[in-house]
Amino acid sequence: MGASDVAGSVQGDALRLDSSLAEEEDGSLPLLLDITTEQLSLAGIEKEIEAFADSEVLRAILDQGVDPREYSRQYEAKLRQAEVASVQDYIAESDSLTALHSQIKDCDGILEGMEGMLGKFQSDLGNISSEIRSLQEQSSSMSVRLKNRRTVQQRLETFIEHVSIPPQLIFGIVQGEMGDEFVAHLEALAAKLQYVGQDDTARFSAAYRDVAPELERLKLKAVARCREHLMQRIYDMRRPKTNLQIKQGVLLKYRYMAAFLRQHAPDIYSEVRGAYVDKVGQKMLDLFRAYWAAMEKLEEVIVTAADALGAPEGPASSGLSLGSLFQRQPAAGAAGGAPGSRAEVYTLRDRAGVLAQLEAPPLVLHVAEAEHKRFPFEVLFRSLNRLLMDTAAHEYLFCLDMWGDEAAYRDVFTPILSFVETSLAAALQELVDPLAVMLMIRINRENTLAMSRRRVPALDGYFDRINLALWPRLKALFDLQLASIKALHPTQSSVECRLHILAERYAHLTASMLLLHADFSDGPLDTNIDRLRYAVMNLLLHLSRQLSAKGRGTVFLILNFSFVIGVLKEAQAKGLPATPGTLSTGAETTGGLGNAGQALLKEFEDSLARCTSLYTDDQLSRLAPQLVSFVKRGEAAASSVPGGQPVPGFSPAEAAPVAADFSQKWQSVVEAINREVGKDFGATLAGRSVLQTAFTQLLLHYNRFLELCKRQGGDGVAVVQQAVTLPSIMYFIKQFSR
Repeated sequence: MGASDVAGSVQGDALRLDSSLAEEEDGSLPLLLDITTEQLSLAGIEKEIEAFADSEVLRAILDQGVDPREYSRQYEAKLRQAEVASVQDYIAESDSLTALHSQIKDCDGILEGMEGMLGKFQSDLGNISSEIRSLQEQSSSMSVRLKNRRTVQQRLETFIEHVSIPPQLIFGIVQGEMGDEFVAHLEALAAKLQYVGQDDTARFSAAYRDVAPELERLKLKAVARCREHLMQRIYDMRRPKTNLQIKQGVLLKYRYMAAFLRQHAPDIYSEVRGAYVDKVGQKMLDLFRAYWAAMEKLEEVIVTAADALGAPEGPASSGLSLGSLFQRQPAAGAAGGAPGSRAEVYTLRDRAGVLAQLEAPPLVLHVAEAEHKRFPFEVLFRSLNRLLMDTAAHEYLFCLDMWGDEAAYRDVFTPILSFVETSLAAALQELVDPLAVMLMIRINRENTLAMSRRRVPALDGYFDRINLALWPRLKALFDLQLASIKALHPTQSSVECRLHILAERYAHLTASMLLLHADFSDGPLDTNIDRLRYAVMNLLLHLSRQLSAKGRGTVFLILNFSFVIGVLKEAQAKGLPATPGTLSTGAETTGGLGNAGQALLKEFEDSLARCTSLYTDDQLSRLAPQLVSFVKRGEAAASSVPGGQPVPGFSPAEAAPVAADFSQKWQSVVEAINREVGKDFGATLAGRSVLQTAFTQLLLHYNRFLELCKRQGGDGVAVVQQAVTLPSIMYFIKQFSR
């Protein structure tokens, strides 16, 4: 249809619409729109009115007061005009509508082609999806077949690799040089033997039956060559002047040979390991025997049996230490000051320095012997144990790497430890030096901690056994000291009013033992120290009673008690060198004498205070008898009289002669005290302490005398005012206290 046809059709429709409108204007509208007819039926009007009661349009028409029929005509006229205008617009746009219609038809054609094309694509995609699913199924099947083929290939390759015997493997096992290449061939052979031993399929296969004889011959050849090579290395260690650790380092390169023998030839492995235990164990035992023999020549005897606390004073004894092992004279003046003096043999001095050298290497004994050096037994004990620890730790780790267990180490070191323990036990039976034993106990404890820090349990049992041997020996030595004290009968020895050798030895021995024992918590040693103190103090009291002159026994006790206190305080201030183990505080010294030392020091200080008090009371009673007697009697009477009231029987008349007598001779009393104390004690610390105590007691007695006088009222105060003053006496005393 062309554009002219469309326009004609539109015009015809417009004419028909106009004629229809014209007829309606003549009054021939449909009856349903004619509301003016008289034949209008009112049936149901009420329902219609109720239905349109809420209509906004109807309410607006009625509110305007316009006739609805007139309003309807107006409204219909407007509708006709709008419709005519719309038709005119439609006619005006007819060309555009024609073009739009043509475009729509073209679009319909394009969309129809696209619909066909998309339908074809949809059909093709359906075919592709089915092909993809087919390909996925084929891929999964191929993957399973590939995995199975690879598994078969891998097992077949493994089978061929372990069952077949390459020529280079045969040559390497039979004729190859003993080195890393041989070890590599040995590992390959071991892998083949292990494979056929664990895989039943391989073991019962025809291929294995073909190569089994050859594989067995290769194993026997490998075992023979491993045995020969290891035996040769082991025999090399037995040569003189051989450094075992270097040889062991070389042997360790071939530890896989031992592992091969252990798995495939247990009898041969036992033979080789037995040869190592025998040769190396004997070599080490000889070395330790030689070291012990060299130690015998270097031991310096510090304490002999003649140096017991109860032994009489005399020159250095020629007694022997360690019996037949150490038959040498004690060094002259060793640990005792001047030659022939044995009073200070128990002084610790620099012997405790061994505790600060625990990590030092062992002594080179032949060098020390060439230099004519001598060492206390605890120094040799430290050196021996350091050598033992280093050797045992190295051997323990070597046996774990080389032989795979600790059994070889135990077999090697059991004879060595047995020899060392037996030798030490014999030496301890002859050793009478308690300081050496206590130092050895500490060294053994520190060595135990050192091996524990290194996480090497090679010597745990040895340290425990040594500890169990040392403590009983120390107890036995304390018993020997107590026996020597008990054997010293007071009536069988001449006693002089001076420092006794017993007190000197006891002070040094106790101070040294307390220093070494301060950071230990061992009850038996505290008990032994307390027993020794009781025996010494008891003997000193008995000895003091042998002095017939009055007061000389007290002077004897003061001299000895004061010396013991001085030695203990000096030791407490000095302390011990720091040790490298856990017992060390990390400082230069470890402090004090411990709780036992503090208690012991207090016992002697209390005893000294009592003796000093007795001595000063005796001096004052002899030099100022009236003053002392008056004060004692007056204070005894004043104890039953209320405070501040006069004391009957001690009136100013009775006090005045006492005050006058003391005022006349107080200076001579002070000088006499100074002279007597100087004569009894000399210029010693004990003498200065006693002199100070005596002057203090004199001042206290005089002050108490003045207080008694003041309680008697005004007359008593007058006596005090006429007497010498305390400041005057104190000023005079100062010249004797410098």
